[in-house]
Amino acid sequence: MLLEVLSYLPTSMLLGQCRHVCWYWRYLVDTRAVWLSILPYSHVKLWPIFQTCLPLDNDNNSRPCLLGRFCERRPLGRNLYPNPHSIDAFLPWRTINCTSWREEESWEEDHRLVPEDSFQPFYRWCYKKQVLDLEKEGLWPELLDSGKTEICVSAWWANQEASVCLYELIVQLLNAKQAKLHHFSPRPIHQGITSIPFKTNHVFSNLKKGVCFVSLEHWIWDMGFLPEDYGIIVPKASVIVQSIRESNIAVILYLQVRLICHIPEDSPSLLNQC
Repeated sequence: MLLEVLSYLPTSMLLGQCRHVCWYWRYLVDTRAVWLSILPYSHVKLWPIFQTCLPLDNDNNSRPCLLGRFCERRPLGRNLYPNPHSIDAFLPWRTINCTSWREEESWEEDHRLVPEDSFQPFYRWCYKKQVLDLEKEGLWPELLDSGKTEICVSAWWANQEASVCLYELIVQLLNAKQAKLHHFSPRPIHQGITSIPFKTNHVFSNLKKGVCFVSLEHWIWDMGFLPEDYGIIVPKASVIVQSIRESNIAVILYLQVRLICHIPEDSPSLLNQC
């Protein structure tokens, strides 16, 4: 009876309050039974897929059930990439003391790729790397290995945001040991203040078994010639995991419009009905 009552409560209440009432309630919330009662009506369209690739039952695990994390974070059809906003999107770059700046901002400098005849202090490749842990986002290995999901990656710059630079995007899907399983890297793009906006998209389908992480590397060769401190504007990006029957273009365009128009993440959306 208690298990049935718990299955009608919101996910946030189950994980945030009920789980901390006592050891027995914690045990119930951490088992799969309550979440197997919730998933059929909370994810009606996806339930037929979930039935064929449920995570392994591990009641001895002290962490909340993977299905509970999925219900809480709702990762399918949502942008998992943390885009910076407002002033955070403009990252300072000190051309003289790059070592200390690299430690603070998680950017790195690579002198090997700089042409020998370039002016060294101002022509430098820098890159920022972001690695997404798909399990922490609420996904589980059996679902990713099922062949019924795909990963859509997109990056774009609006013309009013761009600095004069050469930009390259490198995306890799990694396994648990950080070994590369899939790779995507379009040709470098020359971007200027007066250039038209650019966008690059790629869909990873037919995923190899063992995908655990998504790695995005933004490589920028800034062509400015400023002796003082200046900054690099990071392109907007999106990483979306979805079932293969969903429309890739519709989801990517929707998220781009939401980011450009500053629509809050918690606003009502058709994507949340998946």
